Amino acid sequence: MHETFTPIIFQRHHNPLRTVLIDRQPWFVASDLGRLLNQRHAERLCKRMDADQIKTIHLAYRSGSEEQVQVINVAGLYKALYRFHHPEHRQISHWLSQEVIPTLHDQQHTEVNQPRRVLMAWQGTRIGVLDWQGELWVPLRQLPTFSPWQELPALRRWFG
Repeated sequence: MHETFTPIIFQRHHNPLRTVLIDRQPWFVASDLGRLLNQRHAERLCKRMDADQIKTIHLAYRSGSEEQVQVINVAGLYKALYRFHHPEHRQISHWLSQEVIPTLHDQQHTEVNQPRRVLMAWQGTRIGVLDWQGELWVPLRQLPTFSPWQELPALRRWFG
């Protein structure tokens, strides 16, 4: 029998990016990554990878269904970003390195006293927040996502 993994799903412009941790390392579903990079055929992405940068796994979903997918590791991810240039290359790279990968690494931490990144659903989108000592902390740059500027006159003075 094969090992199955439960994906952690991130959203970018309504496009899902399914990810898993395998041996404490982030892996990304190739077809989702291809969609983010505007590649219609994920197999093109997979053919460019070295043998250690890609593998086939099974994802298990809450519904009880399973799906066989190809996943790409972090080295393959950056190789794809470099190889298949996309107009949003910098924004995607920043999103992956500043939000997705750190959040994945924090998923393996179980210590309650240590802060960790988590995803929170808010008004139809998922936002990365910090869970620390039972409180959720919002990055200052994402504060406008949570509240309109006109309701925060003190913040308008600083950032308006």
